[in-house]
Amino acid sequence: MLEEKILKVDFAQEDACAEVLPRSPLVSSYHAQWDGIRLDIYRQPAHETPEHAPQQHIISINTAYRLTKAERVIDGHFQRENIFNGDVAIIPASTHHISRWTSETDFLLLSLEPAFFNQIILESLDLQGVELTPHFAAPEPLIQQIGLALKSELESDGVGSQIYIESLKTTLCIHLLKHHSIASNKVPQLSNNKGLSPRKLRQAISYIQDNLERDLTLVEIAAVVGMSMYHFSRLFKQSTGLAPHQYVMNSRISKAKKLLTGTEKTIEQISEQVGFQSQSHFTNVFRKFMGITPKAYREQVKI
Repeated sequence: MLEEKILKVDFAQEDACAEVLPRSPLVSSYHAQWDGIRLDIYRQPAHETPEHAPQQHIISINTAYRLTKAERVIDGHFQRENIFNGDVAIIPASTHHISRWTSETDFLLLSLEPAFFNQIILESLDLQGVELTPHFAAPEPLIQQIGLALKSELESDGVGSQIYIESLKTTLCIHLLKHHSIASNKVPQLSNNKGLSPRKLRQAISYIQDNLERDLTLVEIAAVVGMSMYHFSRLFKQSTGLAPHQYVMNSRISKAKKLLTGTEKTIEQISEQVGFQSQSHFTNVFRKFMGITPKAYREQVKI
């Protein structure tokens, strides 16, 4: 008798989900082209997937507000699951997987490229040969938070700040290393230090201020001071009290306020000059920071 072939699924392909799921994603980051990671938002009926092996690390985050009864087989290990909102399952790349659930449910699927994961781990902590371990559905608040933050970015005018997305991806990789990896007991303890040197901090801040009109990335800012994304992000926050993406956003809003009150440029022109890809995105972010729209702020200050 011939051995049944296991379906290999490449979740980097646009319609990969059609091989294992009955419905296409409601929203996908496929066309956003996020480097190393993809997010798909699903609402699926009761279903049983065929046995398959994903080519990426797959992270499923349940977003349904009702209990989902399910059964799952990961690498030959069976478990019945009562899945609640926020529960997370992890299927490492090349792991055989079957999942079946008995009612319509909502979930996010993050597919993480193994090469990207390994690169982050190598650059951040100088570790090699790290392997993720399977994880049946259970609460994982940080992964849930990262997934929802990525979802929010995806749904925000269809675009997201690259530096913020990179920060989320890096945080996810480090969390997976520390809590869902066979190398987790080898992760070095990070020393307490005083952040970036004054020279490197000046270099980073100068680069940010000179390039606010661009969709800055964590990679390029870290490269200016010759550091990995992870180490730069951690030391920058120690120096400034803000994560790089928070500092960039604060700087954009600060510059926008000056342009709104000190120039006659249109709000659309200002939004472009401070790095927003649309006026509506700029307006929404400005309102979150200041409590009023850019137009209202300009009128209020000029009174």
